[in-house]
Formats: sequence, C-alpha cells, structure tokens
Amino acid sequence: MKANRLFTIALASVCGAAIMSVGGAFAAEGNQTYYPQDFERTLTFEAPLRDYAISGDTYAFAYGTSIRILSTDESGERQLVPYVHTSELAALDYDEKGNLYLKDIMDGTYLYSSPKPALAEEGHEFQKLSRSRIDLNEEVFYTLNNEGVLTYWNEGNDTQVGDGYSLLKEYGGAIYAVKDNVPHKITESTAEAISLSYTDFNGAKNIYSGDTKSKLESVSDRVETAQIIKDAYYTQINAEVIGEKFTPVRTQKTTGNTPCLILCESGNASVVSIGGDCYVTATENLTERAYCQSNTDGKTYYAIEEVGVYTCPFMSDSTFITTLPSGATHEVTVLEKFVHTVLSTEFCKISFKQDGETVTGYVAASFLTPYQFSAEDFKPTEGGDKDFDYRTNVVSVVLAVLIVGLVLIAVLYITIAGKKRDKNSRGKRKKHRNQPDYDDYDDD
Repeated sequence: MKANRLFTIALASVCGAAIMSVGGAFAAEGNQTYYPQDFERTLTFEAPLRDYAISGDTYAFAYGTSIRILSTDESGERQLVPYVHTSELAALDYDEKGNLYLKDIMDGTYLYSSPKPALAEEGHEFQKLSRSRIDLNEEVFYTLNNEGVLTYWNEGNDTQVGDGYSLLKEYGGAIYAVKDNVPHKITESTAEAISLSYTDFNGAKNIYSGDTKSKLESVSDRVETAQIIKDAYYTQINAEVIGEKFTPVRTQKTTGNTPCLILCESGNASVVSIGGDCYVTATENLTERAYCQSNTDGKTYYAIEEVGVYTCPFMSDSTFITTLPSGATHEVTVLEKFVHTVLSTEFCKISFKQDGETVTGYVAASFLTPYQFSAEDFKPTEGGDKDFDYRTNVVSVVLAVLIVGLVLIAVLYITIAGKKRDKNSRGKRKKHRNQPDYDDYDDD
C-alpha cells in the first residue's frame, strides 16, 4: 500500500498542472457535478385555502389535511415547514404570543408543535371566517358582501378594494383577505398579495462530487484565489471524505463579496475554502481568479515536529499526501511561501526525498525551521593566539598556585589565632567570677 501511495505521489507531481486546468471539468465517470443556480421557490396550494393565520412575518395556510408554514430562520432565509393532519382541517389561528392553533372537522382543537401538534388543554376562540365587517375604529372599517366585494370605509366615504375576496381576517391591526387563493394585505383601498417565496435547500443535499476527489488528490502547481459574489448561494461540505455525493453541512447566501481559495473545479461547480472550511458553489458565482502572491525561498528546512503534507494549502484527509518526519535528518527544500487572508495559516510548498522518491506538497510554515548546519560542519575554527605555547605559561601557573596557597595559610592562621583569643577571654571572665569581693570584708 505504501508503494501505491508513493506511485500516486509521483504521478500527481507530474500531472498536477493538467488536472488543475481552468474551465469546466466533467466527471471522468459517474455523474457530473451540478450546483443549483437558484434555491428560491414559490409555495402553491393543491386545493382552495380553508383558512390562514399570520403572526409577524410567519404565515400558516390550511387546505384539506395539510398545513404549510412559512417562517424566517436565523440567517434571514424563508423556510417552508409542511404538516399533514390526521383529519380535514377547519380553522387556523395565531394568538398574541405566536402560538398556532388548529381545529379539525372533528371539532378537535390542537396547539401546533413539531413534529406533531398536541391536543389543546384549553379551548381557543378562533376568528369567524364568515365575518363581513371589521372595524379599525369608529370611522374606519371594511365590509365584505356575499358577492366577494371588499369595500374600504373612511368617515362615511366608501372605496371598493375589489371583488373576488373571501376569508376576511385581522392580525396585528392589519386587514387580510384571500383572492385567487392567495392572502392579500389590505392597506386602505390597496391590496397586495403576500409573498409565498421561500428557499429550498434540498437540492444542495444531492450534489454529485464528479471528479472532485481525484482533483483534490493531485498536487496543485499554483495557488489561486477569487471572491464569491454578493447574494450568491454556497454550501459548506465535509472535506474529510469525498464520496459519490458531497456531504452538506449547511447552505447560505453571501452578504457581500467573500474571498476564497480555489481548490478545484468539477462540472459547473467550484470547490473552495474559506477560513479553514470547505464549500462548493457555482463557478459563475466567482469573480475573476487571481494568483496568490508567493515568496521564492529555495532554502533548506526541517520539521520541528511531525507534520502532514498536502496537495494544496488546505489541510484535510482528502488532500493528505504523506507525513514529514521531524528532525534535521529529514531535509526539505522550501520552493515557495504563501501568505493570504483566505489561508488559515502561512503555507510552504516543499520538496523532499522519501524512500528514494521526490515528494512535493504543502505544509504549514509554523512546523518548519531553517536548517543551519550538518554534522560534518562541526569543525574547530582557528582563533586566539596562534603562537600559544604551554611552556610560556608555566611561571604564571606556578605563581597562581603559590598565591592561592598563601591565601589559604593566612585564612587558617587567622582562624586559629581567633580561637585562642576567644579561649583566653573566657578563662579570664571565669576567674573574675570566682574572685571574692573584698569590699564585703571589714578592715581590722
């Protein structure tokens, strides 16, 4: 297996430039990579609306046994949540807290929750679907007659909004009515259909990888960058294992031009990296390519600790070539150094020998240190006094020994003399303590 890997490395070094060519690439076998150009959809109903409910920018629609909910997620995308009830639905309604209630034709009232609504413990009073008048205040109101004509009344003056309306309701102080099976928001005498658009990212869950795997396994002879244009969709993928299809993590839209490192192209798509993560997007979403500036080095280095070597400046299992052992015995030549905001760290393109084969790849620069010398370079250098002779220093050495000896003798003498003085002093003090005090005797 090791021999096969070395053969792959050698072949990749020779063929890398051809494989990484610019332009659309087609999968050599299997399915071609295709990234959807648009994820936006418009909700349609298979049957006439039975009811609808509105809470802020969240809409719920009921028809037959189905409920469709449109809401905005944290990324600002409109998402569709479908639900099918056990029996036909009769009414929908949101309360002031944003809770969605539903009633079926069996007169059961439920509080909606995912994945299955729970039977409501307390009854909820639904808006009447047969309402023919809604008052905003004493002077302003709306009427809906049996022919579906909606009229706006303001201080006794009436203006027709239009005909063909039904299901007149009020949410958050605004008036809504259904026309052409789509709820409309009514502002004075003007009606505007609410948006039924949403994003459907299911298409990003089934994108074929094409020849991406083989391209990521090939050593890149150049490092290219670009930007994903504003408002373009791109999907984060798991780069550790590239199978028949990409494994998506999440799909999102750019809020501005987003710099990226181009790893390869496949079909109509480009695989790129941003901040150490891997993404796929439509190639037409990229701005013009640019070469990543590099510094030519050519110096010899070695790894301060074991480090992985990769086919491009992106570290993952899918781009892994081999491991560079640590230590000065494993010399490498740094061909180029790359520093760019799209790179997770500074990278070096290196070349070294492994089992008799030349390996070329990319490593993180922080793992390398310059090679300063080899073992055979440890040769003593000439310096100091060229006329140095040990014989000329005998006198100096003897004098130094004599001086040290005299110092030691002086210290010893001082120590002994000090001890004698201390002993005599203690004897005198003892004698004085034993001598009587003649002042205590009377003179005869």
